Amino acid sequence: MILVFWAPVALLGAFLYWRLLALFAGLPPDLREGSNDLEIYRRAGEAVLRGEVPYRDFFLEYPPGSLPAFVLPALLSSGKAGYISAFSSEMALVLVTTLALTALTARRIWGAWITPAATLAAGAILLYPVAVTRYDAVVALSLAGAAFCATLDRRYLVLAYTSLGLGTAAKLAPALATLPLSAFQRGAARGYAIFFAVLAIFFGPALLLGGGFAGSFAYHADRGLQAESLTASVMMQLGQVSGVLFEYGAFEAQGRGVELASELSLPVTGVLLLATAFITYRAHRRGTAGQRAFPRYAAALILAFMLGSKVLSPQYVVWLLPLLPLSSGGALGLVLSALFLATCYLTTQVFPVHYDDLLNLRFPGPHILLARNLLLVLLWSLLLFLPGDAPEKRAA
Repeated sequence: MILVFWAPVALLGAFLYWRLLALFAGLPPDLREGSNDLEIYRRAGEAVLRGEVPYRDFFLEYPPGSLPAFVLPALLSSGKAGYISAFSSEMALVLVTTLALTALTARRIWGAWITPAATLAAGAILLYPVAVTRYDAVVALSLAGAAFCATLDRRYLVLAYTSLGLGTAAKLAPALATLPLSAFQRGAARGYAIFFAVLAIFFGPALLLGGGFAGSFAYHADRGLQAESLTASVMMQLGQVSGVLFEYGAFEAQGRGVELASELSLPVTGVLLLATAFITYRAHRRGTAGQRAFPRYAAALILAFMLGSKVLSPQYVVWLLPLLPLSSGGALGLVLSALFLATCYLTTQVFPVHYDDLLNLRFPGPHILLARNLLLVLLWSLLLFLPGDAPEKRAA
C-alpha cells in the first residue's frame, strides 16, 4: 500500500519539478535576469554571506524568516545567472515537498488524494512565471505542513504551530491560519506559545541588531493602491484610474479616489477578516466544522486578506496551492479545484501575458484582472457559505 501511494506521488513530484524548471527556462530575460525581486533576493543573500547585518547594513523589505531562502542559493552559486538557477531549483523543490504533504493530508482527511495533488501540481504549473521566481512557495510549504500536522495525534499539534511560525517569519500571512487551528483543536495556549517562540527566534535578533528593522514595516505601510488589487480592478472599470506609476517595487494605480481607497484598505481588510473569523467560529460552534476543516477556513482567511489589501501581487495566489485543493471533498471539492485552476490561469494571463495591456488600461488587461479578482471573491464566498461536509456533521 505504501508503494501504491508513494510511487505516483514521486512521479507527479518529478514531473512538477521538471515542468516548472522547463517553463522557467523559457521565460523572457526581463522575467529572469531582469527580475527586480530576484535581484533583491540575490543581493540580500550575498550580503549575509559577506557578514552584513540585515536591516542595519542593508535594507530588506521582507521579514527576517525570508533570509534562509535567499542565502542558500547564494551559498551554492556564484554570479547572477548561477544564483537565479539555484533559487528557481530551490523553489521548485519546495513546491514538490508541498505536493507530497498535500497528498498525505488529503489521504488522511478525505481518503482520496489524487484530485488535490493533481490540482496543486496543475496550479503551480499554471503559475510558473511567479512560482519559482518568488519565494512565496515557502509560505505554501508552511501552510501544507500545518495542514498535515493538524491531522496527526494532538501531541503533534505543536508542529502545526511551528510550521505556521516559520511561515509567518518569512511572510506574515500564515499567522492568519492560526485562528482556525486554535478553533478546531484543543491546546491553543501551548500552540501559540510555540508560535511566538518561533517568531522571537527570527524577529528578536532583527529588532536588537537591525537598526532599520521598523523601516521595512513603514515601507509597506506607505505603499499605494497596487494596480492588481481588487479595488483597483473595480476602479478601472469605473473609469477612475487614469494611469499607473512604478513605486515601491510595484505598479500603483493613479486617479480620482485612489488615495482614499488606499487609506481605506486597512479597515476594509479588518472587516473582512473579522467577518471570516466570525463565520469560522460559528461553524465550529454549530458542529459543521471540525479538525479537517482547517484548510477550508485557513484559505478563507487568507483570501479575505488578499481581497481587502491594497497589494495583491500575482505570487500571493501561490499561498493557496495547498489549501484550496484540501478545502472539501466530493463534488464541492471538484468545483473548488476547477475554480481555483481557472484563477491560476487568469493570474498568469494578467501577469505577464497581458501586463502591458493592464498597465496601459487597454483591453483585455483590466477585464482579465477583474475576472480573476471576481473568481477570488467567489472562492471566498463558497468557502464560507456552502454547507459543511456531512461526515463532519455526523461526527459532531
